[in-house]
Order: sequence, then structure tokens, then C-alpha cells
Amino acid sequence: VEALLEGICAECVELNFTTCQGHVAELAGILVAYFQKKGYDLSKLKGSINYDYLNTMLAKGKEKGDLAETGKTLIEATEALPGYKVIGVNALSLNNAGAYIYQELGYALAWGNEYLHQLTEAGVPAAKVAKKMKFNFGVGSNYFMEIAKFRAARMLWADIVAQYLKEDDCKCAAQMHVHAETSTFNLTVFDAYVNLLRTQTEAMSAALGGVDSMTVTPFDKVYETPDDFSERLA
Repeated sequence: VEALLEGICAECVELNFTTCQGHVAELAGILVAYFQKKGYDLSKLKGSINYDYLNTMLAKGKEKGDLAETGKTLIEATEALPGYKVIGVNALSLNNAGAYIYQELGYALAWGNEYLHQLTEAGVPAAKVAKKMKFNFGVGSNYFMEIAKFRAARMLWADIVAQYLKEDDCKCAAQMHVHAETSTFNLTVFDAYVNLLRTQTEAMSAALGGVDSMTVTPFDKVYETPDDFSERLA
């Protein structure tokens, strides 16, 4: 991690990590120790560790470890990093599998609810679980419907979280933290520059929909490793 983050100021940029499910808790401990060693103000740091047990089962048909046990360990390990999200809902997988907007939204909310249910059953306060969750949505080319999706997602998620919160819990826990990534399932190999128009309108949908952050997919990603030119345009 020291080599990886050499020359990067963790207080100035959001850092998002993905690793093998079996090592997420270990990574959390390493990061906290590294940030403390560097003397950072831990309350200012923002980022995530992408632990999504259900997505791994969905995409790869694999189970590794125990959802509630690992999730609880992760949340406890990153208690010193309030700005770090460690439970991910990667609805992008559904989007890129060709799901309709309402399917992606419905499954993502059910997915998030399952994490809330299992972790509260394991003894983690609901407000703490909700604050540690991050939703990664895809964005398709259906311009107005995608804007509506993000707005509906925040409203519906607030309703779900409210059912778990206690009276004295901060209502801010019901805020949904959303990252969006432009779709790859609708990108063409032929006349690839048309993909720039697709990702442009998708990024605009996400921005107007009020996401917290976004990734714009390079236009040539579907047929080669993106180069400096396509990365710059993205």
C-alpha cells in the first residue's frame, strides 16, 4: 500500500479499493495503519473498500466467507474512517447484463435491504450500517428515465432505511451515497466514436440525477485496453 499510494495525498482525493473478498478486512486494517502512520486527519479521508458478497455470487457463482461476519468486521475496522464506505451494492453488473432501469433499481434496493437486515441481525446498529454503504449504478442511454432512476433511488432508499432507524438515530443515515458508471453493454465496436455521444448523454443524466461521483467509460474499452487519448476524452 505504501508503494501504491506513493505521492498521493489521501486528504485531497477520494481513494476506492477493490480486492479479493477474503482479504477485505485485512486491507481495512492496513489502510487505517497507513493513514495513521502518515499523520492524516482520518475524519477528512474519503473513499471505499468494495465488499459486495452478493455481487460475487451473482457474477461468479462463488461464495467466500460469511456475509454478516465479514461485513461487521469491516465496519468495526474502519470506525476510525467515517468517510469510508465498505459495503457495496454493485448494480452496475445488472445494468451491463442488460437489465431494464426498473429492474436495476428494484434489485439494487432489495440488495441493499438484505445487507441492512443481515448486519443489524448480527448486532451492528442500522444507522452505522447505512452510513457505510455505497451504491454503484450503471447509466444507460435512456436519458430522462436515468435521471428519474437516481432521484427515485434516493427517495426509496430513505424510506427503507427509515424502517430500521431508532427514534434517536440521525436521519442523515438515510442518505444514499451513489456512484455512477456509464454502461458498456450498449457500446459499439463499429464506428466506435459514436460511443462518445452515448457516454456524454449518460454522464449528463448522472450529473442531473445528483450522483456523488461518476466514471465515464472510454469509448474503446469494449475492444481494446483504453489508451491515453480515449482516457483523456473520458
